[in-house]
Amino acid sequence: MRYQIVLTGVGGQGTIFLVKVLSRCAMNRGVDFIGTETHGMAQKGGTVISYIKIGNFKAPLVGEGQADLLLGLYPTETLRFLYYLKPNGYVVTNIEGDFPELPGFNIVKAPASQLAVDGKINPKSLNVFMLGVTLKTVPDFPFTKEEIEKAITEVNPRFSEANIKALEKGYDYSSE
Repeated sequence: MRYQIVLTGVGGQGTIFLVKVLSRCAMNRGVDFIGTETHGMAQKGGTVISYIKIGNFKAPLVGEGQADLLLGLYPTETLRFLYYLKPNGYVVTNIEGDFPELPGFNIVKAPASQLAVDGKINPKSLNVFMLGVTLKTVPDFPFTKEEIEKAITEVNPRFSEANIKALEKGYDYSSE
């Protein structure tokens, strides 16, 4: 298996937590992986971009046009880093209002920020909600829901119940 993921958002949204969860999934399965926890301004509100490469890779950064998946937690950051995605790759993004059509990519959109404002999801678990959407909609995603749930519990047991609930809401939302 070889799979490359770019995660992006702004500081405080949880891209680093997602890299830790996905890294734990790979480790639990005994699959090689390289993950970077952050690249950019990780301070609250600054651009954050993280990578995870699953499989036999030598370098940690994802090259232009190489990512299988771009998971965007903030819409402008999703658009800013589209150049990482390979043709026909998947974009799973949080949206606010209109989001442009992107020919040549598979686009999955969810208004996670608005759902948080409306009280339908926990704003602190927006990242995990978006991972749930990804699990349901990206056919070649390398991990199962069960593997993600186990990794969430191992990475942060204190908040695992809330995060697993958010994962399930994302998984269920994408099927609406």
